[in-house]
Order: sequence, then C-alpha cells, then structure tokens
Amino acid sequence: MTDPAQSQTLPRQALPRVVAIGFNKCGTRSLAELFRAAGHRVIHHKIRDRWPVPRRIGKVMRDNLDAGRKVFDSAEDYTFYCDLIVNDGRSTWDGAGAFREILRDYPDTILLLNLRDREQWIASRLKHGHGEFAKREMAARGLSDLEALKDEWRAEWDRHLSDVRAFMVDKPAHYIEFNFDNDDPAELSAKLPAYHLEPESLRDIGRSRGKKMSPLKRAAKKLNAHLRPRFFR
Repeated sequence: MTDPAQSQTLPRQALPRVVAIGFNKCGTRSLAELFRAAGHRVIHHKIRDRWPVPRRIGKVMRDNLDAGRKVFDSAEDYTFYCDLIVNDGRSTWDGAGAFREILRDYPDTILLLNLRDREQWIASRLKHGHGEFAKREMAARGLSDLEALKDEWRAEWDRHLSDVRAFMVDKPAHYIEFNFDNDDPAELSAKLPAYHLEPESLRDIGRSRGKKMSPLKRAAKKLNAHLRPRFFR
C-alpha cells in the first residue's frame, strides 16, 4: 500500500484515490474545487461523462455493490470523490457509509472525513435546494415531521463518525479528518503532499444562502428548485 507521505514523485494519475466520506453540506464543493484547482479529476456528486443526463456517483456505487462489482466500477478514472449521496424521493442512500467496501476494493485509498458543527450541518441541509432536499429526504424516509427528520440525521451523523473512527483507528496512513470550522487548510495540504493542493484554493464557496437578493429572485430560485425535473441515473 502507498503511504501518501512517501508518494511525492508519483505522477498525478497514479496517485491513490482520495474519497471524502463526510456527508453532503460539509464543504464537499469546496474540497472538489481544491482538488480540481490542483489538476486532479474530480467527481462531486455527479459524473458528467454521459450526455445528456449525468450519472450520480451514489447510485453508481449502490448499483455496483448490489451487483457484486467493485464499488467505483465504471467510474474509476478519478482522483477525488465526494458528495456520495443519492436520494430520488423514494429511497436515500449515502456512499459515505461504504468506507469499508472502498478500502476493500481499493486498498490504497485515502479516506477523508470532512466535518463541521453537526447542528450547523443540519441547518444547511434544511436550506439545501430551498427546502427541496429535505422534502425528498422526508418522502424517502416516510416522514411527515421535520423534527423527526432532524433526529434521524443527528443519529446518522453520530453513528457514522463513531463507525469510521473505530474502523480507521489502525489505518492512520489512509485516514484524514478535516473540520471546516477549526482546521487550517495548510494542514490538509501538508498531509497530502503528493497532490500539490494549494491551501488558498480551499474557499467556503458553498455558503450562499445568506446572500441578499430581491424577493422576486429568491421566489424564482425556490420555485425552480422545487419544480425543475431531476433525473437519477
């Protein structure tokens, strides 16, 4: 297995995959841009390799596991993966929970647990898509109470962190935690020297809901978020 600290001379296409196994709304877009700015091939939620409808990496992962294939089969030619959830309003599944299978199929992989304050994460999820994401989550889970949804998310957060940390305790060469609230981007870059990540490229680009806009524009964006067609391939 390749130790990331010892792979500084590897060509970028030969570098071990880095997979963010934190949940969506935990800086995944910022991380994707960090790796993209360094010249790496990135999957952030969607695989834009097939026209006209992109594939969702979460669905690809789930289908592969169900079929007994390697978890990233048909999407292996990338360096960084994040935002692994798929939710079509009928079911919800998050590839972040497949960390054991990822390491089983790709033992050189570096798992990156991206974190933020749990309650702020919940608040961000509730706002995601102007509430459309939460609506799909409730439908997929058979819930009608928003507080029940928040409680399920809290339980999943706590369980996921506990499971990941317990599993990775003896695999330090393949595990990194990065908390967007507290950690310095320079430290993340230093832990992945072979990837040539520039700390200044890690910007909080996803936090836009607080931006001021006219009531008409806000209403139009909300209407579009709830009514535009979505394809889950």
